[in-house]
Amino acid sequence: MTWLSRLRGASRRDVPEADVVVVSRRGCHLCSEMEQVVAGVLASPARGARAGRLRVLDLDELGREDPQALQRWTTQVPVLLVDGREVARWRVSADEVREALRR
Repeated sequence: MTWLSRLRGASRRDVPEADVVVVSRRGCHLCSEMEQVVAGVLASPARGARAGRLRVLDLDELGREDPQALQRWTTQVPVLLVDGREVARWRVSADEVREALRR
């Protein structure tokens, strides 16, 4: 570890990847758009942003196991979650995704 990384605390390698989830539905054009924006940001992370892997959860499948999730998000998809925290509904910009990955 360099003196600079010690000064800042942990190195970037010590920071866990972000858990990035898009709650989606089949046939949803807004869902496809959000997935593309998020995937693009994750493919070329900004300076100071954590790395992450995109997981796409189908709300209808999720709802079979978790009826509360289905009830909560049925009219809200797509929903972007980063580390379990809701970041956006319906639409998201690349800047909003980058900002969420800096937290």
